[in-house]
Amino acid sequence: MKPETGAFSTNHSFVNETVNDISFVHLVLSVNSSGKVLYISSNCEEILGFSQSELIGTYIKSFIHEDDQFLVESYFFNETTHEPCTFRILHKDKTYLWVDSKIDLVKKSRSSNAEEILLQITVNNQDTLRSKPTLELLSTSKKEETELLFTKEDSFSLVEVTPYAIILADNGRIVYVNEASRRLLGARKKEDIIGLDIYQFALVPFHIVIEKRLKSIHDGYTVGVIEEKWQRLDHSIIDVDVRLSSVTLQGHLFEYFVLDDISSRKNFQGILQKSRERYQNIIHNSIDTIAVVYDNRWVFINESGVKMFEAGSYTEMLGTSIYKYLHLEEHSKIDEMIDLVLSEKKEKKSKQTWYTASGKELYSEQIFIPTTYFGEPAIQVIIRDITERKQAEELMLKSEKLSIAGQLAAGIAHEIRNPLTAIKGFFQLIKTDQQQQYFDIVESELNRIEAILSELLVLSKPTEIRFKRTNIEILIKDVMTLLETQAIMNNIQLNLSFMKTESIIMCDENQIKQVFINLIKNAIDAMPNGGVITISTEVLDKQISISVMDEGVGIPEHIVKRIGEPFYTTKEKGTGLGLMVSFKIIENHQGTITISSEMNKGTTITVALPLED
Repeated sequence: MKPETGAFSTNHSFVNETVNDISFVHLVLSVNSSGKVLYISSNCEEILGFSQSELIGTYIKSFIHEDDQFLVESYFFNETTHEPCTFRILHKDKTYLWVDSKIDLVKKSRSSNAEEILLQITVNNQDTLRSKPTLELLSTSKKEETELLFTKEDSFSLVEVTPYAIILADNGRIVYVNEASRRLLGARKKEDIIGLDIYQFALVPFHIVIEKRLKSIHDGYTVGVIEEKWQRLDHSIIDVDVRLSSVTLQGHLFEYFVLDDISSRKNFQGILQKSRERYQNIIHNSIDTIAVVYDNRWVFINESGVKMFEAGSYTEMLGTSIYKYLHLEEHSKIDEMIDLVLSEKKEKKSKQTWYTASGKELYSEQIFIPTTYFGEPAIQVIIRDITERKQAEELMLKSEKLSIAGQLAAGIAHEIRNPLTAIKGFFQLIKTDQQQQYFDIVESELNRIEAILSELLVLSKPTEIRFKRTNIEILIKDVMTLLETQAIMNNIQLNLSFMKTESIIMCDENQIKQVFINLIKNAIDAMPNGGVITISTEVLDKQISISVMDEGVGIPEHIVKRIGEPFYTTKEKGTGLGLMVSFKIIENHQGTITISSEMNKGTTITVALPLED
């Protein structure tokens, strides 16, 4: 909403028909202590052109004239001011309406800070306004009479020495000014001002509201303070607070103006406002979450925080408990941290685990800084999401473990391969035609031991993979034949559920066998009381998925995340290397391994491999 500077609405029928006097309330507006609109009466569309939904949730400063924002804001924090104030409010047609407003602070108790601010707004009548009013000039005799009246030093000695500029006018024509007024308006002598009208000093955009205020005090009403821009005799522009009332002297009613030069204050306010806007931009554009916590609730959070917690909007976060997104185990820790910061008045650092609105876990480090929230102790929190950094650190640790495992595997393979070579050599010497079948079995198993040792070397250095066309179903049947005896001994039944179509993949047969030997053996170990292991296949998107499903005790979620790490195992005598090698083999075959598990129901491990084109 970008209003046209200096534009004022003069054709709003509702205002023209209903505004008869300043005591009539046309609009009720409620904002919080930050200026955010909480409520506005339903007739706002008739008066301002905006619907309730367009205004509720916005900030009041967005539809108050920029020159009047300081005045209105000062009333929000002034509990002793009971008079109304006059300012300009934006209409949807980008013009401004002059309004008078009574401002009340809503508090829980006398000693507490205001939680809401209630504005009772009266719109000034546009019918009686004109940009350049025609004033009735004083008669010569009247002018002489008032000049005689106002030259009596004993009557105006106190007025003369007051630091505030005081002007008396008759229907807008100036009949008296004190010394402060002469200095304020840049005159060499008072006679340079007396006889001129107020409208020669007030800028044109303020003429209509000045006339309305003059009419109101002549009708017996009280008007509030207003900020106006006046032009001095040297043509420089000043900002003034104008208080207007009436005074009767010798039976004649005069307008009594009290002016306070606020130019310096307005300039300083402009500097502060720019500084505040820069600070707000820094906060809102920060990649870190910056928030304020009061009474264990979010009372402010920037856009990065809304995104980090995956909340729908800023209002969804505002007022909610910080514990809503905090990991249960962190509740007591955060309580201690907040108490410590508030008691010691020093900033503290910590690390916490949070949950987003969608339930995703995230890790963070944060700084707690003591601050105040409308005079009450509060905490400013700067939160940095370190989830990705933590994952990178875990990956680095995993890589270090893999490196160590590779070095160990190379040493073990080397040490075992030497005696194995000697055994195979002597075995060839004693091999005879008698009982050839048994010799073949022993030789086959020795070859398999040697192949397993070669797989250990995969951990230490890349090895050449010999791909060939392989029927995956035949390969799995060979593996099941090898493990069938072990399954029977553990009261476990192995079931196959293959697709009818032939499934051919390009793979290193021995390596893929090793993977399924590891998976099926793990399934057997997970079922100490027996049960059924089902191996099934499914073809989807040029991939074949082989699932090994057991009826074991299941794997907890926090352990599932760590499966595949070297030396991480739940088995009493396990090394954690079996699945790590399996993950590496499948990765080298451009495939994936996924694990799903449900406690006390079983685990399913699915290997996906690309089919041959």
